Amino acid sequence: MSNTYSVKQFAREAQVSTQTVYRWIYGGTVKTIQIVPGSPHRIPESEVRRLLTFEPTTEQTVPEA
Repeated sequence: MSNTYSVKQFAREAQVSTQTVYRWIYGGTVKTIQIVPGSPHRIPESEVRRLLTFEPTTEQTVPEA
């Protein structure tokens, strides 16, 4: 299983407050894992890398006909 970060750990890495991280989570900017609703958010290492290194997403675009 890959590594995950707590909200506090991610906030420290991103040099922002935990409140900002929660805004990003609830705004859809940060994707998290929750085992059951109400459990702590865990942020996958791949998501941390994506956000902190500005890696482009791998979404496929559909060419126009």
